[in-house]
Amino acid sequence: MAVKFLYYFIFAFVSIMVFLLYQKPYVVTNISNATNKPNIEMIGVTNYSITKEGISHIVTATKVLRFASYDEFYDINAIRKKDDYFLDNLRADKGKLIKDDLKFFGNVRYENSDDVNFKTQKADYNLKTKIFKTDVDFMLEDNRSITYGSSLVYKTIEGKIYANNIKSNIEEEEK
Repeated sequence: MAVKFLYYFIFAFVSIMVFLLYQKPYVVTNISNATNKPNIEMIGVTNYSITKEGISHIVTATKVLRFASYDEFYDINAIRKKDDYFLDNLRADKGKLIKDDLKFFGNVRYENSDDVNFKTQKADYNLKTKIFKTDVDFMLEDNRSITYGSSLVYKTIEGKIYANNIKSNIEEEEK
C-alpha cells in the first residue's frame, strides 16, 4: 500500500514538473510606481513659521498632496512679515515643491507693502539660491510704473532684476 502511494506521488510530481517546464514565466511589475498615488493627502492646511520675534510666515493651501519625491499644493496663499511694517503676499492656483525648487502655476500674484504688484501664469523660486524667475509673460506694477515683459529673473539676495522684452509706462510727477 505504501509503495502504491509512493508511485502515485512520483507520477503526480513528474506530471506537475513537466507542466511547469512548458509554461511562460510570470513577469512581476511594480504597480505602485506606475500609478503615482500620493502618500499623504491634507485638506485645509495652514503652516505657521514662528521665530523669536513672532510669526514670520503664514502659508495656507486648500489641499496638499505629498508624493515620494515631491509635494503638490492647491490654492496657495503665503504671507511673510519681513519687517514691522513690511508684508509680502504670494498667491497661486497650484504649486509643486521638488527638493529646493518651488514651482507656481496658474494666476501667480505677488504683492507687498510698498505697493509692488507682480502677475504671471508660471514662476519658479529656488529656496537655496533665493532666485525668483519666470519665462512667460509678466506684469510688474509699482507706484510710478507698469512694466510688461516676456521673462524675468529676480535675485532676491542682491536685489537685482533682469528682464527681457520689456515695455514700461512710467508716470512722472510734474514739478
